[in-house]
Order: sequence, then C-alpha cells, then structure tokens
Amino acid sequence: MYYFVYFPLYCISLLPFWCLYKISDLLFFILYRVIKYRYEVIYNNLKLSFPEKNDAELAVIIRSYYANLCDSIVETIKLFSISKENLNQRVKCNWDAFDEMTKQNRNGQAYMSHQFNWEWGTVICNWRAPRRFTGLYMPLNNKIFERLFKTLRSRSGTLLIRVQDMQKEMAKVQQEKTLWGFIADQNPSDPKRVSWNDFLNRKTAFFKGPEFVARRYNNLVYFGEIIKLKRGYYEIKLKLAFDQPRNTNEGDITEAYVRFLEDSIKRQPENWVWSHRRWKHIYPQHQ
Repeated sequence: MYYFVYFPLYCISLLPFWCLYKISDLLFFILYRVIKYRYEVIYNNLKLSFPEKNDAELAVIIRSYYANLCDSIVETIKLFSISKENLNQRVKCNWDAFDEMTKQNRNGQAYMSHQFNWEWGTVICNWRAPRRFTGLYMPLNNKIFERLFKTLRSRSGTLLIRVQDMQKEMAKVQQEKTLWGFIADQNPSDPKRVSWNDFLNRKTAFFKGPEFVARRYNNLVYFGEIIKLKRGYYEIKLKLAFDQPRNTNEGDITEAYVRFLEDSIKRQPENWVWSHRRWKHIYPQHQ
C-alpha cells in the first residue's frame, strides 16, 4: 500500500513549481472556499492570540494562512525529488552561525517551530550544518504517512528519533557530532510533565526535553525562525541563544524560546500553523 501512495506523489513532485502552485491554488479554493477546513479552530486560535485585531484584520490573516498551508503541502511533496542545488536557491540562511560548534568542538541544538516550510528546513539543515542533524519527531497514527514523512525528512541523511525514544537514544547520539533539531512548539502528549509558559495570551504547555538535553550536555543552543519571503522562497534566521546552558536556571531556556517564538509569530502570523488544536491542554489551576 505504501508504494501505491509513494509513486503518485513522486510523479507529482516532478512537476515544475509553476504547475505545483496551480495545484496549490486549487487546494486553496477547496479548503478555504468550499469545506472551510478547521475554520473555527483557526479563527478561535487567532482571536484569542490577537484580541486587539478586529474580524476584518483576522480575515486577512486567515486567508493568507490557508494560502501558505496549501503552498506548504505541494512544497512538501516536491521534497521527493527536489535537488540539493534547487533547495539551496530557495532557502537562504546565516549558516555560519553553526560554525561555533566547529570552533568549540561542541554539539548543538536548534529550536525551530511549525513555521512554513519547516519540512524544507529539516532537509536542508543536514546538508548545511557541520554536525549530523538529529530530528526529534512525533509519530503519525497513519503508518503509510508515517513512513512517507520519514522518507522525506531523512533524504539528506538526517537521523530521526521518535520523541518517545529520546531518553533511550540520547546518550548514544550525544557521543557523536550532533546537531539536535527540535520542533519545539508541538503540543506535549502528557500535560503532567511540561513547562507552562505564557504564550499568545494563554498558559501553554511546552516540552521540557530540549532544555533538559541542553543543560545536561551543555550543548550550544540556537533559536531559528523561518520567514516566508515570497512564494517558494524562505529565509531561516539562526541565533546563538545560549553558549553555556549549564549556567542557566531551570526554565530559562524554554522561557527565552517562547518569547522568541511569540515575537516571530506576531511579525508574520500567517506563517505559523493555526489549524492544530495547540491549546487542548488546560492549565491545571483552571481545571
């Protein structure tokens, strides 16, 4: 069954970008105009996150969000066949920020988020970083799509580890030359083992794991944001956020990342995934 899905998607990926974006336009019409895919979730998330914006302003963000979402779908499919050279032309980044790992002979870890197109970022990072990119991911329930995404994300040599297996694999991976990659804005599955931070006007659960790794191994900590420049072109901006994580107090790194992420989302709100039920966990004091 896997190959019945893989081969059609691979064939679609061979289409030129102008043709893929025609498909994206059709998807946009279906998702936004016809079925209004998760419209209430998107609207409510935005309304609570930006109470100062009126409905007309939110409508502009929502429309742009659907367009970006559809573009990200066809761009992700393109990963089946896109060349390293083509992807490098479409994603620019201050990769020299990673040189500090080589200079200090230390491992690092990059905090990223669900900003479009993070799938491109996952693939290109291993091609450009001086350490092997090790991505932590949440497995999908659908086994076919789970295998498809593993194929896409590992095509540049990225090592993929399930979040559930992080503690078991952590010490072994850390002994190698590694750049950990965390999509750190995911909704944790267990709300009892999280960090609660103020984020977009609500108490929000964040994983403690990335900070635990940083402080235990004193990895260089980078924060990264993805900015959509225009259709099919992105910029990743990397920032060396913590040089000596062991000298921080518990919670400092997570709080700094949350502030970094919030600022980035406010500057380009249409470029972050609003259709997820990000706030389904309720802060314990409100239960």
